[in-house]
Parts: sequence; structure tokens; C-alpha cells
Amino acid sequence: MDLILRQDIEQFLASARTLSLATVDEGGLAHAANVWYAQDQGCRLYFISNPAAAHSRHVAQHPDVAATIYFHTDRANQIHGLQLHGRCTPLNDAAEERRALELFSAKFPQVLLNDAAAQRLKTERFYRLDPTWLRWIDNRRGFGFKAEWEPGRAQH
Repeated sequence: MDLILRQDIEQFLASARTLSLATVDEGGLAHAANVWYAQDQGCRLYFISNPAAAHSRHVAQHPDVAATIYFHTDRANQIHGLQLHGRCTPLNDAAEERRALELFSAKFPQVLLNDAAAQRLKTERFYRLDPTWLRWIDNRRGFGFKAEWEPGRAQH
């Protein structure tokens, strides 16, 4: 993936706020949940969830997930966003949890300013989604434009 497309993806991830997370339960039934996310420089995505939530329970059993992040528009020539596959895991490292909280708080400062939301952070967990495959769709570049990227894999 060329540098300009990578920068477009990173800028998009920084500006978008909601990720639709697709998981499967123990019986193979699909489930989708919308979550706020923050990202780091490596395009790893962090979100907060209650461990008892359906998608959190699914991730504990089946960490391979899919997700979409897209720009809301009514104009076909403005459609752009990401489709991705990845591995989702709860954070178990205190230093990484602090870093995730810093990233999340920078993107969503209202969370720490809201007493109820701040209290929920004490019972909920951070999860990290490590993308293994991304497809950038951008009709602004031309109808049907797509570019794929596999983070960590050598690009030609």
C-alpha cells in the first residue's frame, strides 16, 4: 500500500468514531455491536466494553472478528471507509491499559468528564483489535475504488 493511502487510512481512523464489530457466538450465530474506538500509530484499535456483553463473551471464545468503519453520507460518490478482519483480545497488561486509556481519553474527552461514564470505566475492560487485513473503499477517488492492506506483511 502506498504511503498516501496509508495516510488516508490513518487520518480516517483518527476522524471516525464508531466501529461496527462482528463476532460469532459459540453456536456460530453472527452478532454485530457498535463501539467507540481509539487507534494507535500501528492502526491497532482499542475499545471499552463490559466483559458480560455478548460481543465480549464471543471474543473470549472466538477472537477472530470482522469490522467496518465508514463515513456517513447520502451521496454515493462520497462513500469511503474500512472493512477489516482481525484478532480481538482483552488487555491484560497494566501499561497497555494505561496507554489505551490515554488514546481513548484524547479522542473522547467527554468520557472522563462524565461521572457516570468514568465510573463505568472501573468495571469495563479495554479490548484491542489487531487488524490482519484491511480494505479501504473510497468512491471519492472513483466509483468502486478499493485498496487492500495486510499490516505486518511485506508490501511490494
